[in-house]
Amino acid sequence: MANFDYFKRLDNLKKRRQEDGELIKSEFGEYEVIKESYEELKESSTIKYVIGAMNPVDLKYTNNTITEGERVKNQLSKLKDSGFNVEFRYQGSVTNNTHIKAHSDIDVLTLHSGFYSLETPQKPTYPYAGDPVKDLCELREECYSILSSAFPAAEVDNSGAKSIGLQGGSLRRKVDVVPSNWYNTNLYNQTKEEYHRGIMVLDYHNKTRLANTPFYHNKLLNDKDLQTATNYKKVVRLLKTLKADSDAKINLSSYDIAALMYHQDNSSYLIGQSPLRIITNSLSFLKNVYDNESYRTGLLVPDKSRAIFERATVDDLELMIFEVDKVAQDIINDLSASGNTINKEIVA
Repeated sequence: MANFDYFKRLDNLKKRRQEDGELIKSEFGEYEVIKESYEELKESSTIKYVIGAMNPVDLKYTNNTITEGERVKNQLSKLKDSGFNVEFRYQGSVTNNTHIKAHSDIDVLTLHSGFYSLETPQKPTYPYAGDPVKDLCELREECYSILSSAFPAAEVDNSGAKSIGLQGGSLRRKVDVVPSNWYNTNLYNQTKEEYHRGIMVLDYHNKTRLANTPFYHNKLLNDKDLQTATNYKKVVRLLKTLKADSDAKINLSSYDIAALMYHQDNSSYLIGQSPLRIITNSLSFLKNVYDNESYRTGLLVPDKSRAIFERATVDDLELMIFEVDKVAQDIINDLSASGNTINKEIVA
């Protein structure tokens, strides 16, 4: 089993989690790099890395991401001048606090308000007389025109099937604009809670629409995190960090990582002040998923819209298990050398 360079990984971690070249003024009038809480731990580099990877990105960086999303939204408000009625929402890992980078991108859902879709067996009282796909294509084309003019120094990429990507120029974050419309699910019809309301995303290439429930996904992740004393999202961030730092290419999406760890039993997340215990518990869970094919194939994403391993592969799961197993063994070795166990209390 290859050795991990935790000093390099700690450097990668810090670069991901902070703005480039950010400094603070010390009490002696000198400028120094900002330190995060995990860096102050009197622990091995392995443990510092794991604790840092579990921690959320500082809120100020998340707010900077939202600010860039607001800039794009403000420009897209010009759609109303062209006769479009639109609403905006955000989606993505920033919105559920499982992102691992200060420079995380964000999706701006640009929702056509001239019509909405219904999940069967609901039927419209007043059926829409227009062509939703045509209307969304026109919305996308107008979005591209507005954004190209508003951000002339940025790269405005209109080649994606589901979104227009913006980055560079004056933008400090990548922002994806996603033309879509509301999708009233049967659950939304019953509860009228917006988190039960879905969206239909335009596939511009194939001239079709795809149903999605990003707000319900976030609600389920938030509920899981509350039920596990905020340890669920710590594990999701850890696995995403291990994927980012791995020498192997692990093709598990952020969505699938969150979905997979959603199925770990709540009790195994409840470890008091011993965050390292989460790693061994999660490793056992992942190995069980790998070993048990019938269990694995039955695992659904949180909103139950599809099977996790419809897109994720067993080979990628094996690569992730390797990463978690190596980190777990390195931590156990570090703790043994200092006379401690995996149940050691650590508060960062």
